[in-house]
Amino acid sequence: MRTGAFRRSSGFLVLAAAVVLSASACAAEAQPSMPASASGPSTPAVASQSPIPASASEPGAVSSPAVARPARRLTAEELVEAALPVGTVPDLIGEPASVFHTGADGAEVKFLSGSTCREMLDAAEGEQTPAPAKAFQPFRWKGDVYGGSSLLASYEGSSAKEVFAKVREDLKTCRHFEWQSPAGRYKATVSVLSAPRLGGEAVRFELAAPVEPGPSVIEYTVVRVGSTVARFSKLSIAGRDVRAFPPVLIAEQVTRLQRAQG
Repeated sequence: MRTGAFRRSSGFLVLAAAVVLSASACAAEAQPSMPASASGPSTPAVASQSPIPASASEPGAVSSPAVARPARRLTAEELVEAALPVGTVPDLIGEPASVFHTGADGAEVKFLSGSTCREMLDAAEGEQTPAPAKAFQPFRWKGDVYGGSSLLASYEGSSAKEVFAKVREDLKTCRHFEWQSPAGRYKATVSVLSAPRLGGEAVRFELAAPVEPGPSVIEYTVVRVGSTVARFSKLSIAGRDVRAFPPVLIAEQVTRLQRAQG
């Protein structure tokens, strides 16, 4: 599996490593006096980790049809069209979705340990051969220092099921990993969380690394919607910001992907 899986247009994982290494600076940014141009709604000092409520998940749930019809593969342009319109997200500061090209940001990351975790993250990020069509969307909210993102990857045939199965199976044994990037060394512990009832199948997990003011946490939700695997991620430090990607937005994105696939 390629280490190029961590060449992200958002630089999200590389950013996380940089945040871990400069935690004191991040803690200063997270004070209540921060400017409104930061990225997400504020929460108390300890972020709630309660499961996603069923009421937030239900809009995206898929009922089992009597006769299953294979979902068609969406093009990158169709994925962009199916992504969440910026104007519909309250307090959002960011950009609309755009076509994602693998290796776009060129950030080199070398895994030092945790090959199973590397392969799991490869699958979650759509780093597969042949490459799927992909769209990327950054999310930032007023009052939150740290933002999040979504990556939509659409596959031919049964490949989406196979890629999602790779994520789910590797999560059974992926618990720790370490990588080296231009931002420095990053050590993470992987924890599996309760999954929302969305799409065809879903998993949720977090990557946590210890830093001086409190843990650096990236929470992931990965959902398969027919031929598409959608990955949502959210970064927080020391529980000062919203830890989870808003479940209502995940549910809306799932619904839009279902409609796009017909």
